Amino acid sequence: MTPKKKVLLVEDHAVTRVGVKHVVNASNDFEVVGEAEHSSQIANLLQETRPDFVLLDLRIPGENVLNMVKDWKKDLPQLKVVTLTMLDEQPIVHSAIEAGVDGYLLKSDDLSSLTRNLNEIASGKTVYSKNLKLSFNRKPQDGKVANKKEKQILTLLGQGKTYQEIGTDIGLSKRTVEYHVGRLKDRFNAKTVAELIGRAKEQMLI
Repeated sequence: MTPKKKVLLVEDHAVTRVGVKHVVNASNDFEVVGEAEHSSQIANLLQETRPDFVLLDLRIPGENVLNMVKDWKKDLPQLKVVTLTMLDEQPIVHSAIEAGVDGYLLKSDDLSSLTRNLNEIASGKTVYSKNLKLSFNRKPQDGKVANKKEKQILTLLGQGKTYQEIGTDIGLSKRTVEYHVGRLKDRFNAKTVAELIGRAKEQMLI
């Protein structure tokens, strides 16, 4: 018999976790080998369980998990990271794709399709919830998707760094950083840096 593929379940709601675990463990192909309720638990569980999949809720307490995906895949090159989330906003989906997820599934999907989707992802496909297909045909909203440089600036702003410190960190002048922040404020309709950071966090950009 082929060994079951190992799944690390990252979900902070106990009821959801129990339901997803039941579906996964009832299949012939997958089993949950670890559970995380906070982002700080994930790294140790990855090393302990060496899973084939991370099934990921994006709004888990702690740090933005999308910022961790590339590091996980660096340590475990065969790892598949699949979101299982309520968040279907286009900017968040794009942030997840840029982070390198292998599938974007929604909690509103029929849970019975979960293991079928995981099998497709295991075969090398990238799978998105059917409820997201229409959104991919629409142009992303202006002002809601940041490029790589803007994400760096937003992240450093969120860490409380000054414009001068940000410029030093990423090789820009203070004036250039001010220019980028001004553009970001306009695009996100934010009057202050604090408001800008808040909206960027809502969009899972930082």
